[in-house]
Amino acid sequence: MTASFKVEFHDKEIIVNLEKEGRKRMTEVVNEVRNVTLETLSGGRSGRQYRIPGTQKYYTASSPGEPPAVATAQLRQSVSTAVEGEGRNTVGMVGTDKDYGKMLEYGTSKMAARPWLFKSFQKASGKIKDILSRKYLEGMP
Repeated sequence: MTASFKVEFHDKEIIVNLEKEGRKRMTEVVNEVRNVTLETLSGGRSGRQYRIPGTQKYYTASSPGEPPAVATAQLRQSVSTAVEGEGRNTVGMVGTDKDYGKMLEYGTSKMAARPWLFKSFQKASGKIKDILSRKYLEGMP
C-alpha cells in the first residue's frame, strides 16, 4: 500500500489575508488612539475661569502643558480617524480638521502649548504595541 500527500501553497491568498489583518489592526490602533484622545480632552483643568461665549456658563481653562479644556466641545467632537492604503503602505491617522487643534498642540507665539494628541498617542502606546504584536495567525481565517 502506498501513501501520498499533496502540499499546496496559495501565496496570493495568504498575502491578501495578511493585508486584511494588517488593515484591521490599523483600524483598531486608530480607534484606540481616538478613544484615549476623547478621554484626554475630558475632565477638569487647573487654569483660570472664563465665561463660555454666548452663554452664562463658566469653564476652567487649561494651564500651559495641560490638554485644552472643553468649553464648546467642538475640538473633541471633531476628532476623527482614517485608514488609507493597502499592504505595507497602510497608514492610520487620528486628528481634527479644526485649525486651532494644531495651535493648541504646539502653541503659538502668544500661547503655550496645550498638547492633546501626542499625549493621547503616548497614553495609548502600550495598547498599540499589544495590537500590532499579536501573532498574525490568531486572527486569520
